[in-house]
Amino acid sequence: MIYFVRAVWGWFWRTRIHLISRGKAIRLGSVGRDCMIYPAARIYQGRQVTLGDRVTINDFVHIWGGGGVAIGDDSMVASHCAIVSQTHDVDALRKQQKYRDTLITRGPIVIGKNVWIGASAVILPGIHIGDNAIVGAGAVVTKNVAPNTVVVGTPAYAIRTL
Repeated sequence: MIYFVRAVWGWFWRTRIHLISRGKAIRLGSVGRDCMIYPAARIYQGRQVTLGDRVTINDFVHIWGGGGVAIGDDSMVASHCAIVSQTHDVDALRKQQKYRDTLITRGPIVIGKNVWIGASAVILPGIHIGDNAIVGAGAVVTKNVAPNTVVVGTPAYAIRTL
């Protein structure tokens, strides 16, 4: 029985389909080998989301991929994280629009290889996180993170170089 489950699970990921709520299915831009997306994770605009090899996305992670999201090999995203690649226009009132009617992107989010994003972290649009970086639990990343750096806090700031 276990072999059957593994075979079905392997087929499921090779098809690059991730099921989300209410039975809908989305197709991701690309998914590397041996990726793990836990069932309670949510990915929106999945065609603009790419995952490298051995990426793990835990439960209750929300990824809004409209502006593009790329996650490198061997990276981990802990539970309750938000990766938000799009936002609303703060100048909407001046343009006589409602915030809800404006949706803008500020460039893709690029998460490097071997990155660890701690629980409840928030990654904002256009951010680049370098290889081997660690984003502490609860951090709000508003600026790019250099490779081999540990960042924590709101807004996130570097506390250590690895």
